[in-house]
Amino acid sequence: MTDFPVPNRAMNFGDGLFETMVFDGEKIRFFSFHLDRLIRGMKMLRLEADKSGFEKLESWIAEKYAGKKLRIRWNLFRSGSGRYTPETNQSFQTLHFQELTFAPAVKSLASFAESISLYPFPWSRFKTLNALPYVMAAQEREDRKLDELILLDHTGKVAEASASNIFWRKGKKVYTPALNSGCIEGVGRQAIISKIPRLITEGVFGPNDLLKADQVWVSNVTGVSYLEKIDSLEFSTDKWDPLTEIFQ
Repeated sequence: MTDFPVPNRAMNFGDGLFETMVFDGEKIRFFSFHLDRLIRGMKMLRLEADKSGFEKLESWIAEKYAGKKLRIRWNLFRSGSGRYTPETNQSFQTLHFQELTFAPAVKSLASFAESISLYPFPWSRFKTLNALPYVMAAQEREDRKLDELILLDHTGKVAEASASNIFWRKGKKVYTPALNSGCIEGVGRQAIISKIPRLITEGVFGPNDLLKADQVWVSNVTGVSYLEKIDSLEFSTDKWDPLTEIFQ
C-alpha cells in the first residue's frame, strides 16, 4: 500500500480522470469500455502509467469481493505537485468502494437547465476530475425539486442529463446528441450504441426535437431511467426490450 500524497494535483487542479464502475458480484459491467475510455483519456491529458496491471484489476476485485454488488470509483491523477506546469506525467491511482445503488426505473419530472450550459473541449468526452458543470447542475436540479435536469450546450442544443447521457425514441428510430455537444462519452452510451447501431442517429438536436419523442431515457453505467414528464409533456415509461437486454 502506498501513502496517499497530500496535497496533490487532483486536489489542487482536478488534474486527472476517473471511472465509475459497477461490480455485479462476478465481473465489472462493461469493463472493456471503461478501459478503452480511460486509456484514451490518459493519452489526451498526457498521463502515463504502467498499463500492464489494468486488465488484471477486474480479476483482483472479483477474487476479493466475490458476491458483493459494488460501485467502484477508479481515480487516476498526475503525480507530483508543481503549479500549473506539471513536474511529471506519471500518475497516481486510487480505488473507492461503495454499496451499489442501481438507477431508478423511472424519473418522474425533468426540465431543461437554466443556470448551466456545456462548452465542448477536446477532453469533454472523458470523465475528468474537474466536474463543476455537473455539481452545479445537481444543485439546480435539487433547487427546482426535479428528478432530472437536461443540459444544453452553449448554442442551446441538447447535450446530456445531469449525470447521464440522454436518448429518445420516435417510432423505431433512436436519437442521442453527438459528442461535439460537450457530453460525456458514457459507458452506458457506448453499450447502447454498440448494441443497436442501425437504429441510432447521433447528431445536433434542439429541445423541440427531443420533445417530439415517444419515449425519453437517460443512461449511465448503473442503468437506464425513463423520463415520465419533461415539464408538462408526458412520455411512455414502458420498458423497451433492447435496453432491458443491455442492462440486465
